[in-house]
Amino acid sequence: MGSAVWLNVTGLDDLDTKTHSEIVVRFRQVLEPLCKAAGKTLTITKGDFRGDLNLEFDSVTDTISKAGCDAVFGSVLGEDAGESVFVRAHQDLRVCGPVDPKTGLRDLRKVLTTSWLLGPALATTGLHELGHFIAQLDHLEDPTNIMNTGKSQPKVADRTLKTQRDFWAGSLTFNDDQKNKLIAQLKTGVWLGDMSFGP
Repeated sequence: MGSAVWLNVTGLDDLDTKTHSEIVVRFRQVLEPLCKAAGKTLTITKGDFRGDLNLEFDSVTDTISKAGCDAVFGSVLGEDAGESVFVRAHQDLRVCGPVDPKTGLRDLRKVLTTSWLLGPALATTGLHELGHFIAQLDHLEDPTNIMNTGKSQPKVADRTLKTQRDFWAGSLTFNDDQKNKLIAQLKTGVWLGDMSFGP
C-alpha cells in the first residue's frame, strides 16, 4: 500500500448533486484526519475500478418499506461489514413515534427528506460499514457513536421528527479507542474485516 488510501464510491451519480456532495464532505471530515494520523492521504474516487476501500450506494434494493415501523434494524441500512449502503431504506425511515391518544395514529412522516439530512445519514452508514471492514469495530449502544445500531435510537415515547433527525443525520463520531484501531489498520493497509480463515 502506498501513501494514499483510495476509497472508491459507486452509486453517487444516482443521487442528486447536493446529496452526493454531503456524502463526500462527511467522508472527508471523518476519514481525512484518520488517514493523516496514519501517514496517508485520502483519495475519494468513483468508477468501475476497485479502490483500497469500496462502497456502493444502492438506490435499487428495498430492504425496509414493507416492514414500516416494525422493521428490525441491523443489516437493513447497510450490508453488515460489506460494501453496500441501501439508499431506499434511508429514504423510507419514518418518525414512528407513539400513538396519539386523541387520534389513535402514529407520526409516520419520513425523516430524511432533504439532501442535508439524507447525505450525512448515508455517509454515516458507509462509515459504520468501513469501521467493521477496516478494524472489525464492534457495535456500541451509544447514540453518538458511528458504530451504534438502530437499537440506540430514542425510545418510541420520545420519538419526534427532531429526535429522529438528530439520531439518523446527526454528526456522529468514532471514540478514541476506535480511532486508534482504525489508524493502526490504515497504517498497515490490512483490513481485518477482509481476513479469510481457511481450514
